[in-house]
Amino acid sequence: MPIIKEEYQQNCLLTYQGPITVNLVSFLGNYIKSFIEYDTKVLVRLFKIYIELTQNVSYYSSEKQQVKNGVNCGVGWFTIQESDDSFRITTGNRILKSDGKKLTQYCNEINQLNEEELRDLKRKTRAQAMVRDVGAHIGLIQTSLTSGSQLDFKIDPVDRLHSFFTISTKVMKQ
Repeated sequence: MPIIKEEYQQNCLLTYQGPITVNLVSFLGNYIKSFIEYDTKVLVRLFKIYIELTQNVSYYSSEKQQVKNGVNCGVGWFTIQESDDSFRITTGNRILKSDGKKLTQYCNEINQLNEEELRDLKRKTRAQAMVRDVGAHIGLIQTSLTSGSQLDFKIDPVDRLHSFFTISTKVMKQ
């Protein structure tokens, strides 16, 4: 797994790299709520985005690790950074190269829509949930709605089968 780049470690409040289990997401989510002192509305938004993005790593990373109870979970990393005007949450994980085009399409589509259009897209995507797996797409839509910010993402080649997907968004302190 690629090392977390320095740009994601500056002004870092929390960073983690390794298997992302449901228990870890829950534990660190509670830690975030008790550790970061800021306006409750901002912290709720930060927490919701943290849950969405780390769950995406846990569910969709192409790099898996089996934990003690026999469950496979995704491997990746996340950081939470603080600046004067915002918090930034970033996750990174290995994906199948073939999923890169779909993720790029999802993120570009989401970044072009306003709040009302995003809500419509979320409803339409949910309606398709029985027909195909739309979990990551709904999570990315929800991340954009919750943050009110663009999704910053990049996909870097790793080898002939894999790429590395990095995604982040800001929560303004307002």
